[in-house]
Amino acid sequence: MAPMGDLRITVVRGSLTDGKETLLVNASNTNVALGTGVSGAIRRACGEGYQEHIEALLHASHGGPMDPGNVLITDAGEHPTARWVAHVAVMDYRRGFTGQSFPTLEVIRRCCTNLWKAVAELPEDVTVAMVGLGAGTGQLGVRKPTEIACETLLARAPARVTGVTFYGFTLPEFLAMVATVTRFFPAADCALSAEERELVASMRREVS
Repeated sequence: MAPMGDLRITVVRGSLTDGKETLLVNASNTNVALGTGVSGAIRRACGEGYQEHIEALLHASHGGPMDPGNVLITDAGEHPTARWVAHVAVMDYRRGFTGQSFPTLEVIRRCCTNLWKAVAELPEDVTVAMVGLGAGTGQLGVRKPTEIACETLLARAPARVTGVTFYGFTLPEFLAMVATVTRFFPAADCALSAEERELVASMRREVS
């Protein structure tokens, strides 16, 4: 486990595909189908044919769909800076899209735990671009998934990880992420205006 003082934590507003991190976390599904949101952005950033490429890797490693909470790490295709993508099975599409497809917080905890385990086995150090797993299509919101990501990172930060950047795409998502991440990592690098700092402080008061 890396000393937490050596691990740089950042919160950024925008798309994780626009950063310079070397590993992108894809809030994916059991079939690694790249649809909308984070998955769609990764599909576009990693180049033509990326969907077929990762499906072949999934079949080779799992023989079919993953179980919810499992993680498949692949290359990042044609992405200009990332070398790896961690496809985290948040949504369960093994029987199609049904009322049982949505994740629970228990599944998100398993996702995060397995993510850090998988990253620890990589052959090189990485910087990680993280999102709120289950925050979008999974309908869990930003705060609880981000809280779980921080808790599991504190518990088992892999030595391979030299930095983690949390991405919130919209302003409300970004501010909720800042409010959550800085509870666990007070020294996290977050570029905020005075108005945004007050909004974050208000969010923290609501939680407490």
